[in-house]
Amino acid sequence: MGARSLSVFGMVGLVGACGSTHTETTTINNAGPVSEPPVQLVEVGPTTLPDRIAWDFEQAVKQSKAAYQDLFDFVAVGEFEILLHRYDVYGRVRLSDKLRAELAAEDGTPYPPEREKTNVGRFYATWVKRTVGSGGCAIGTPRGDYAQKLADIEPLREGTPPKYEVLRAHAAAWVKNGGLVRVHCTGGDGGVALVWTRKDNARGYDLITIYDD
Repeated sequence: MGARSLSVFGMVGLVGACGSTHTETTTINNAGPVSEPPVQLVEVGPTTLPDRIAWDFEQAVKQSKAAYQDLFDFVAVGEFEILLHRYDVYGRVRLSDKLRAELAAEDGTPYPPEREKTNVGRFYATWVKRTVGSGGCAIGTPRGDYAQKLADIEPLREGTPPKYEVLRAHAAAWVKNGGLVRVHCTGGDGGVALVWTRKDNARGYDLITIYDD
């Protein structure tokens, strides 16, 4: 705006210096004040994919358990959880001797999608709805030690059953094409840690694991 005003004044001075006798007449409309068009307020939605995840998560949880479950790829969830169990055996989390032996006996066969859908659904009525509450959800960084490591796809140790290398390759690709976020809400309590990956679907992503955070 400033540069444009200076050029107008410069042109006026130039006309006066040249002694031009040409006169332009400007007609002013005195019919009354010009009415300004009404200002329209536009609600701005999520601008990034992580913001979209927080938005979708809030809306789905408010809607129903089924809508919340629809955010997940349960085939991927089944693979990811088995891989996490192997990292638990490595010492990522403290385990009882009994539980460590049970997880160590797993051979890398993914959990069935139906099992994971049921498990994820169990969280809905407890800490998932508690997290969302009345809404106001946003993206943040996971706080808990375990949650912070969910996207750490570590090398497998010698002697690990070969099926795990396939799981690890899939998980590494998913994380590289997505990420780890924490959803917390002003109208709720606590938060959830979510691992997500881009997908060629209507929303542009799927969730592949969820933990209370």
